[in-house]
Amino acid sequence: MLMHDAFSRAARLHQQGHLHQAAQAYQAILDRNPGHADALHLLGVVALQLGDAWRAIDLIGQAITLVPSSAAYHANQGEAYRAIGQLDRAAQCCRTALSLKPNYPEAANNLGLLLLAKGDAAAAVNELRQAVGLAPDRVLSHNNLGNALRIMGDAGGAIEAFRKAVELDVNCAEAHGNLGQLLLEQNQRQEALVHCQEAVRLRPDLAELQNNLGNVLRELSRLAEAKDCYREAMRLNPDLAMTYNNMGQALQEEGDLRSALNWYRQALEREPNSPRIQANVASVFEEQESFDQAAKHYQVALRLDPHFAEAHNGLGFTLHQQGKFAEAMEEYRAVIQLRPTFAPGHCNLGSLLEELGDLKEAEAEFRMALGLDRELTAAHAQLATLLRGKLPEDDLAALRQAMARTPLAIGKRLALHFGLAHVLDGRGEYDAAAEHMQQGNALCQELWRKQGQNYDPQAHSDSVDRLITAFNPDFYRQTRGFGHDSERPVFIVGLPRSGTTLTEQILASHPLVFGAGELNAIKADFDAIPRLLKTSAPPIEALAGLHREAAQQLASWHLTRLSKLNDTAQRVVDKMPDNYLYLGLIATLFPQARIIHCRRDLRDVAVSCWMTHFRHIRWAADQEHIAARFIDYRRIMDHWRQVLPVSILEVDYEETVADLEGVARKLISWCGLAWDPACLAFHRTTRPIRTASVTQVRQPIYQRSVARWKHYETSLRPLFAALEAIESER
Repeated sequence: MLMHDAFSRAARLHQQGHLHQAAQAYQAILDRNPGHADALHLLGVVALQLGDAWRAIDLIGQAITLVPSSAAYHANQGEAYRAIGQLDRAAQCCRTALSLKPNYPEAANNLGLLLLAKGDAAAAVNELRQAVGLAPDRVLSHNNLGNALRIMGDAGGAIEAFRKAVELDVNCAEAHGNLGQLLLEQNQRQEALVHCQEAVRLRPDLAELQNNLGNVLRELSRLAEAKDCYREAMRLNPDLAMTYNNMGQALQEEGDLRSALNWYRQALEREPNSPRIQANVASVFEEQESFDQAAKHYQVALRLDPHFAEAHNGLGFTLHQQGKFAEAMEEYRAVIQLRPTFAPGHCNLGSLLEELGDLKEAEAEFRMALGLDRELTAAHAQLATLLRGKLPEDDLAALRQAMARTPLAIGKRLALHFGLAHVLDGRGEYDAAAEHMQQGNALCQELWRKQGQNYDPQAHSDSVDRLITAFNPDFYRQTRGFGHDSERPVFIVGLPRSGTTLTEQILASHPLVFGAGELNAIKADFDAIPRLLKTSAPPIEALAGLHREAAQQLASWHLTRLSKLNDTAQRVVDKMPDNYLYLGLIATLFPQARIIHCRRDLRDVAVSCWMTHFRHIRWAADQEHIAARFIDYRRIMDHWRQVLPVSILEVDYEETVADLEGVARKLISWCGLAWDPACLAFHRTTRPIRTASVTQVRQPIYQRSVARWKHYETSLRPLFAALEAIESER
């Protein structure tokens, strides 16, 4: 066979994908003519295709020695160097190829990919634009340009490049997959689904494409289908860490936090330095209210990638929940700076601004979030709760449209139910509001059951029994004089939604008072008793061994915590409502502290709790649980009135709204302070407020919340009947 015919046959086998046969044919040519440069070059290309990059470098290098002016030889040797990770050598090969043949699109494309791999996205874009200009019909160059533009943050340009690639070749699975993933990031979920489904149809064997399709389905709340895609991706590639991470996200959306954390840990085993996975681990601890743990993982994520906007957002939310408002604001601002189009960042910033009293800016941030992502349920719910009956019709229609989406993850749906209930209540459509409250609370209970966080009313009642037994008259005779004589602490207690926030805001408007919000300090003191007494017994059992030194130590720790919050005010107010359970310990540690008990018609308290989406108060989602909680509340308050060696100021919400100045003067006098008229303008006081009452206390006093229960007399009849029974027993 003539040499020319032999080479043509070898090249034909190569083009047909018969790599081993092509290699034998090229080698046969070289056995007869060791100086056949093209055979050396293409045998090197075959070696590269078969995974032997080092042999490819050697063979192509021999070809270059023979014909140093061949741009193709240099370009392909660059690909071989890229395969072994020698990016600088590879880039030099591409530049040599381009110097020999400036209009060489393949070399420009390869150089662009190398620059992208080296982290120089801007230079990569320039080379890839040149490649596209030289060969406008070359699909992979458009696809690669899209990837580079995406890294540069030019989402619009990247989408245009991916669309061009798909237009040129509707069967290019990689381009469909990239376009779908980017559209998902731009919250264009339905179109993203079309392209990701097409990518999987074209290449069902690629784990990455199955994973991407799962992500779109997860965002559409089609969680069962999403998990099927992730399982298939893991079957195809068991080492793809992001798939394990994404499975965790799907389970987390379903409320299965324990399983989600297990999947995240499997993902970290495969990719321990992934900031995204670390951030997702943090989000589970955040949902479990383990905020210190959450913050640690978010900080790890940010050490790995200081520009990771989602981690800044998560850390901001965690700090926000811990009451660290300045640090939270700093994180939220960082999110917006790093990624201005990240809708959840604007939504979280809006929530913080609302608590800080800047309601107009809060509304603007919620609207900004919705402008970026019309399907962001949290922003719909926050805007609805902020504006209530004043929500414009267009926003109400958008809220209803969001509610109509199916499927919709449980956490998202319940938030919309509560938001819509607040709007309808504000518009006087009470029966419709009650229906949404019913559905929202039912979903809350379902989610908490999945998370293993459901409420046990009997366990709480048993706990109240133990408190009543432990804090008896004998206990106070034994502990008389144990406490600290500080007058700084002021404790406002009562049921949630009983007026505790309003009372604190009145006091905090006084120049000598600092409102600390809802602190966990007293519960922390109670929980620390066993450790201090060096016993493994539960706190309520260890209490019997409390001695003077231990009580002094607890009081000192408590005062130190207050000083860290504010070291100048004469009075520091802790308005944690549930501290009514710990009044026995408060009276022991701080006999000179001021205790204020907020009371309100239990029916109004019940309605207000029932229609509030509490993150932490799990008894408020069930009418029977509300009634049981109120019974135990009445029991223990009656006990405290009988046994406490200190006085309590009882303040009725109804009296406060009817005679603001009279009650305000009584509060200030009770705290041992001179009257200040600023207390009557409490709604103008600028300070963070972290409760469901945030918008109410930004307004002058009003009476429309008195006897509000009458609007729901029919809807909540069983609950009101139970509450009336409580009153009749007194």
